[in-house]
This record gives sequence, C-alpha cells and structure tokens, in this order.
Amino acid sequence: MGSFLPDTSVMVATVCSWHEYHERAVREMERRLAVREPLVIAAPTLIEAYAVLTRLPPPHRLSPQDAIALIETSFLTEGILVGLDNKTIRPLLREAATEPTTK
Repeated sequence: MGSFLPDTSVMVATVCSWHEYHERAVREMERRLAVREPLVIAAPTLIEAYAVLTRLPPPHRLSPQDAIALIETSFLTEGILVGLDNKTIRPLLREAATEPTTK
C-alpha cells in the first residue's frame, strides 16, 4: 500500500470548517487513515499551511497558537514529517537546473 502526502490546500480545507471543501477533505483523510495508509507530511507544506492559516483574511485568520495546535493534532500526531536537509537540497537544485525542461 502506498502513502499519501496532502498539499497545503488539503491541509487548510481539513482544519477549516468554513472551507467549501472541508467535508470532502476530512472524509478523504479519515478514509485513508482508517485503512492505515501512511500519512506523510512534507516540511515545506507544513510551514506553508501554517503561514496560510495565520494570514487568512478576517474572520478566518487563526492565531499562531491556534494554527499550530490544529496542525499538530490534525497532522503531526498521525503523520510522518519528512524534509530535505541542506546536503540534499543543493545537489537536487543543481541537478534540476541541468535537466532539460519538457513542455
């Protein structure tokens, strides 16, 4: 079985009950977790979700404390946090710069 890695839009929709895709996002997260599909959280996505949640226009903007609490309980308690370290990012970017682009 594979794992799943939600992007920022899914993370925001999951924790914001007012979001138009909230119910759909929650159902899908619950479905995947129920069948024990591993939840993988990319560190940059986690940071971006925090930034979005704390910068939404009022009345939807969350305090930093509320945003981190929601992120921790919704994703970090169930998920595996992954990220690239400094030694990996630089060579990856250099390699990407040498690869031909496809259109």
